[in-house]
Amino acid sequence: MNGLRIFCKKFIPLDSWDHDFVVVKSPLVEDIPLPCLASFDLFNPLDNSGHGWKVTKGGGIIKNYGLDFTRQGGGASTDFIVSKDAISVLCAVKPNSFDAFSTFLDCRQMTEGSGSGFCVDFSPNDKTMRVQVVYPSGTGVSYRSPTFVENEWNILCITLSAQSLRMENQHGDVVPNEFTSPINITHWVRPLIIGQGVSGGTCDGSVGFVAIYDGFLTPAQRKAAIRTGIEVINSREG
Repeated sequence: MNGLRIFCKKFIPLDSWDHDFVVVKSPLVEDIPLPCLASFDLFNPLDNSGHGWKVTKGGGIIKNYGLDFTRQGGGASTDFIVSKDAISVLCAVKPNSFDAFSTFLDCRQMTEGSGSGFCVDFSPNDKTMRVQVVYPSGTGVSYRSPTFVENEWNILCITLSAQSLRMENQHGDVVPNEFTSPINITHWVRPLIIGQGVSGGTCDGSVGFVAIYDGFLTPAQRKAAIRTGIEVINSREG
């Protein structure tokens, strides 16, 4: 048994990634109009873009919708790292508790003079999903999505370049920002980690998938990508 989806589009239940897997077609690759740099559907360790990146499950708990994470168990690591002028990120994340921070995605380097990357987390202070970016100084700045619904999957489409950020969620909220000076959001020095922060932040929540694309999705393409993400999550939980 290889644990893949087969032609009937049903899941073969797994409690381990200790199997042989092959790359399969994914709507996260096929339905998004930009070259896919990495697509971690989180059914298995593979990158379904076909570029050969991998996830090490670590403390992730296998579910039919992706991976769960606990504060005690730790996160999952990847070997994916990117250096592009602009990227777009599509992800599905859901906090399971609301009284503490949860870090879902992180590739930040917070060293003074060489800060780079970003993270996606949940803030209990105002109950919101956030994108945090790091300036070259090592200083971090967060941008908040205004609508959050407990126990609902957050389907986020984030476009990033040295000059600007756009974050949109499944409710249609758009958070725009133009940076006052160029920052290294899209030129990482750390690989992406999932379900844990680079500085020890923990996660009590779920990650359904994360996919990264080469380039900047337009507003209409962001909305279409979010619809694809919703369909992917709904198909897993149905």
